[in-house]
Amino acid sequence: MNLKITTRDFKFFMIGVFAMLLFVIIYDWDDFEKGFKSGYNNSSQIEKTE
Repeated sequence: MNLKITTRDFKFFMIGVFAMLLFVIIYDWDDFEKGFKSGYNNSSQIEKTE
């Protein structure tokens, strides 16, 4: 099987992945915002060791 993946194919694939990610973030904005804020606030409680 001879399959050639061109730069054009890769660009369209990446644009499709980005478009779906953007669509999911917009569609589930409430859950995304809750999760982001929860993760941001919990990160300050993690003990930092040096």
